[in-house]
Amino acid sequence: MGNNILNFVIRNSTQLYIGWVLLIAILTLLPGGAVPDFNWSFLALDKWIHFGIFAVLSWLGILSFKQQSGWLASWAIFASICLALIYGTLLEFSQSLVPQRMFDYNDLVANCAGSLFGFVIYKVLYNFLQP
Repeated sequence: MGNNILNFVIRNSTQLYIGWVLLIAILTLLPGGAVPDFNWSFLALDKWIHFGIFAVLSWLGILSFKQQSGWLASWAIFASICLALIYGTLLEFSQSLVPQRMFDYNDLVANCAGSLFGFVIYKVLYNFLQP
């Protein structure tokens, strides 16, 4: 069953990637009052969320770009990580323009670390699936 899910993700990686990009934008650019107020102090849960969503973004980007032809397939890992880093940075700066939101260096670090970790996910799954 695990391989079926992964095969589905690989086949639909471009659509999933685009959807994930949009979901991140919606969630991170909501005004502060629209975001539920949680007690984020448990192991800095919000930083782990930032880390996770950007790890998935980078991983989906690699899968999606590998499905393309030409230079993008050859540079899939580099392109995906760079785009995730740029996107995370732009979103974090954009939050300072949203009511009741602000730029947070720690969120930016978590975004960047997650973007890099997406490559680790890709390599682990790639090695796991190789005969």
